[in-house]
Amino acid sequence: MAYAIIRIAKLTSQAHAHNATTHNYRQHEVSNADPTPQHPNREYLNHEKTDYWTLAEARIAEVVTRKVRGDQVRAVEVIMTGSPEGFIRDKEGRAVDYSKSKWAGDNLRFLQEKYGEKNVVSFTLHQDEKTPHVHAVIVPITPDGRLSAKDTFTRQSLRELQTEYAQAMAPHKFERGIEHSQAEHQPMRRQYTQEAVQARKVAELSKPAAAIEREPFTLPDLPRLVGRDEWKTTQEARINAEIAARMAQVQAQERERMEKLAELAQVSTAAAEQVKTLQKQLGTSEGLKQGHYGALQTKTQEEGILSQGYDRTAVRYVQGA
Repeated sequence: MAYAIIRIAKLTSQAHAHNATTHNYRQHEVSNADPTPQHPNREYLNHEKTDYWTLAEARIAEVVTRKVRGDQVRAVEVIMTGSPEGFIRDKEGRAVDYSKSKWAGDNLRFLQEKYGEKNVVSFTLHQDEKTPHVHAVIVPITPDGRLSAKDTFTRQSLRELQTEYAQAMAPHKFERGIEHSQAEHQPMRRQYTQEAVQARKVAELSKPAAAIEREPFTLPDLPRLVGRDEWKTTQEARINAEIAARMAQVQAQERERMEKLAELAQVSTAAAEQVKTLQKQLGTSEGLKQGHYGALQTKTQEEGILSQGYDRTAVRYVQGA
């Protein structure tokens, strides 16, 4: 079963709220978003796409009677989604349109019932990334009419939020993650950056390598000398044994690289799907390529050594040594 995922991020300043607004409404280029998505994003409440800070100030003015300090948190962003495998996808692996789905409706209903219908001032579904997810904005007004993000989101209430959200998403086959897990929840922007880095690493490691079959190394024919054939056979056997040993070393390095790819796949979902294909491609092709390159270097070095040895032998022979 897939996991239900819900996170919060306090919008601590007007600039912070403005940046969240422009990001969520795609008012500037977003590197991890598809500029021409198959299914459009959708805003369910803030149809005018008003800045989050302005929305929060308007809601506070309606309810809060106490003076609001300049450093008080006026809005909190809530991100709601699930692990990628929990969403229905087409044959190409793309998520279907969730804009009018019961899943989206249940997410909105959950927030409104928990924090107050009018305190949820924005609810945006993003479908231009790999996995559908919601960015909602709530004004943290307590039941007694105070503005307090601190009281609305305590350590205990955040644990309860995870459990309650999973229960609300159970009809959609999402379940709660491990309670009291030591896993660190990272800001979405940092997660996007890390996923992009992991994807680039996998792409670099997954570049296909042309398979090169190594032919046995043979020495060039030398002028007639006593025991030449026996010496040549011995040297070829020694050199080929060295090449085989180096190829085994390269293959071990290849296995280590595969293990690193597996680790990357656990960190990044996007990387994990690429690794599935990668594991079919790699095999020993890269090892053979590197082994062949090493063999050519060894061959060149050996030829130079043999040429020098032959010159010295010929000189001694002529001098009668």
